[in-house]
Amino acid sequence: MAANTKKETSLLDKLVNSANDLTTLNIETVMCKLEVDNQGKVIYPKSQEVQGIVSRIDLIDGDVKTHVTEPFYKKYPELVQFHQSREAKGSEIIESNIETIGTIVDTLKGILPALKDLFPEE
Repeated sequence: MAANTKKETSLLDKLVNSANDLTTLNIETVMCKLEVDNQGKVIYPKSQEVQGIVSRIDLIDGDVKTHVTEPFYKKYPELVQFHQSREAKGSEIIESNIETIGTIVDTLKGILPALKDLFPEE
């Protein structure tokens, strides 16, 4: 069997990196003014105090890290419960995404050699 081409390697590398990114989920429930930067990412202006909960779920090591500000915890118990439900749903989403990426990688491994035969390098 021939060695992988740069395109094949690049595509597989991207899929592997995507799979790694999918093993961590960030969940944020915050109260503050939000802004959108030039890339369309939501940011918190530095000039204000942000109150809320931030969780990081890592399925590989099983770590769940949650940080909550005390005023938010005391003032918004219903949002704390909402955040906890999102953590539970987040774990389900990550597991599903990992399975999907695995299926995509397996499928691509099977079809990339066939595509190479259809479109040989010149």
